[in-house]
Amino acid sequence: MALTRIAKEHADLQRDPLKTCSAGPAGASNPRQWVGHITGPSDTAYEQRDFSIAIAFPQDYPMKPFQLTFTTPLSHPNISEEGEVRLVELEEKHWSPVFTVRSILICLQALLANPDPSNGVLNSKATRTYLTNQPQEHDVSSSAAKGCVQPTHNGKRIAGKKYGIDMSRPEFEEYKNLTGVEEKNKFLVENADIVRDE
Repeated sequence: MALTRIAKEHADLQRDPLKTCSAGPAGASNPRQWVGHITGPSDTAYEQRDFSIAIAFPQDYPMKPFQLTFTTPLSHPNISEEGEVRLVELEEKHWSPVFTVRSILICLQALLANPDPSNGVLNSKATRTYLTNQPQEHDVSSSAAKGCVQPTHNGKRIAGKKYGIDMSRPEFEEYKNLTGVEEKNKFLVENADIVRDE
């Protein structure tokens, strides 16, 4: 079952690729080991940077989540210096077999744009930088913002500029009213088709 599902996800990503993310098998010998790339969201310290990730599927995928690790160093509250990622959707208690590599890549891009120290800190230095530079709007080009993402709290700016989404569209009224990162990530996963259509 796992290999069939993995092959289907790869085919889906090839047929309908994401604009800012990609992923696929690292080699023909082991289809459970993937490599991926994600472009840093605009209006963040990661803008236009390309980050490599490693994806390892367990034997019982999709009943259990895959492991995702950044292989390109970056400073982020929810990403350790070794590349381990603290993403709500990849935690076993929140994982669902309906999640796919595609949906998790969308969530990962949301996490890059919106750090969530409340979900567990993996990089204390990046967290201190993030929390020190929290007031109002953030100038991501400032020296204080270089260490990690400095998002605004305006839904239109976060989603609109970071994902290239026209937030004036009626489909995104619900998103603009969400306050939690987990809620926003869930919306992006459940509405991946809308995001892809932009």
